[in-house]
Amino acid sequence: MLTRTLKIAAATIAFTAIASSTAHAQMYAPPMDMSWAMQSQMNNYAYGQAAANAAAMDYLRRMQQMRARGYTGPSLPTGVTNESLRNSINGANEAGMDYNRAQSRNSQRTSNAVDDYSHRAIRGCTLVRDYYGRVGYAC
Repeated sequence: MLTRTLKIAAATIAFTAIASSTAHAQMYAPPMDMSWAMQSQMNNYAYGQAAANAAAMDYLRRMQQMRARGYTGPSLPTGVTNESLRNSINGANEAGMDYNRAQSRNSQRTSNAVDDYSHRAIRGCTLVRDYYGRVGYAC
């Protein structure tokens, strides 16, 4: 019992020393400059808008030239259909859901690692597996 109390006291003192030095170091850290990221995002958006506008203007000029030469038929297909738009939207939704699932799994892994450290290193518990294969801690 005495050794366990000494371990807890030593861990508390070590944690206090680390936490105070970390807090002290963070207090004087300069603020993060994220202007480059915002600028990059705005540049990428502008590039996408310019590319879309150029494609639309190219199609319009081509159709105007054809009409000027006497073409009276329907507009040429653009390659954009209800199906292609639906596929694009579904793809974007899938990518968003994949990202959210990945973040959730990462959060769960982090939580499990912290919980495992808390049980085994700080509390001195041992990892045990019961009759059904479930993993738990014996303290």
